[in-house]
Amino acid sequence: MESPDGHISRPTDADSLVLEAWGQGLMVGSLVVMATVIVANMKGRILLHKLILIELLLAIPHGTFIFNKPPVYGWYLSVSAVGLNISWSLHNVIAWMKIKPFYSRNVSTAYIATVLLVQPYWVLEIYANFAYFNKINRVFEVTRPLEPLFRDPWWICTTCSLFYTIKWGYSFALVELVTVSPRFGIMLAAMCLSIVFIIIDTCSVLGVIRSAALPIGVQPFWKLSFIFKCLCNTVILDDFRTALDRIRLYHQRRMREAPTYPSLRDIPTIPARPRHYANSACRPTLEEEVEETVGALIYVPRTADNIV
Repeated sequence: MESPDGHISRPTDADSLVLEAWGQGLMVGSLVVMATVIVANMKGRILLHKLILIELLLAIPHGTFIFNKPPVYGWYLSVSAVGLNISWSLHNVIAWMKIKPFYSRNVSTAYIATVLLVQPYWVLEIYANFAYFNKINRVFEVTRPLEPLFRDPWWICTTCSLFYTIKWGYSFALVELVTVSPRFGIMLAAMCLSIVFIIIDTCSVLGVIRSAALPIGVQPFWKLSFIFKCLCNTVILDDFRTALDRIRLYHQRRMREAPTYPSLRDIPTIPARPRHYANSACRPTLEEEVEETVGALIYVPRTADNIV
């Protein structure tokens, strides 16, 4: 919040203070819970699981700067923002590792190369953040609206690629996938919500959404977007191809093991034998009567494997 002397300090009005405190509390609480879940489910030998946990731990300190007052406020905010910015870049690396099995070598190389190429912007953003909140200059007012451009295109690309792969690369529909694996459905919903809040945050910093309670640096939308991004990694720790292949194998196994029975129209009609009378010379023997009685019964197979 800008003071009368032009110094950017801790929010003082009730609306901004409550909004920022709520956003930070929500982010820290969510990340702590997700980190606990990851620790309980991660496999120590898998690098991807470790990176997901590190991503959360780097971002947590930035949700506690609201407790400080000047001059500690500006220093603490700027230092904790370094971990947050690293976490955002690390999230794109994690997204690349998850979607990489579906990409060709050239596309995969271009993906990670562009992530690396934008890192100079984040170095500038770290400086701009420090300078803005410690009354040095206002470069942050120029760099902050550019954050979504240097942070989110890779995540949007990953989300679109995953939906495309599910539609064209696997035998089940999206609704069927969610029915078989509700966990994967939660991840897809979190992906969509994260993109929704990315759009809202972009509109907010560009001035499309105007509100006195949303000064620059106090917008809560990027926090909500980040929470849903991290939720995607927490719900599905493995890469997307491994997760989808497991779901497909489980679905196919369940379909094979499900008992199925033939309908009445599929049961062949047993031709009736001519009646024999007691005074007939062709009266059947005892063995033929037993065979005729058993043949008249309808045989229902016990398993689906017996149905031709």
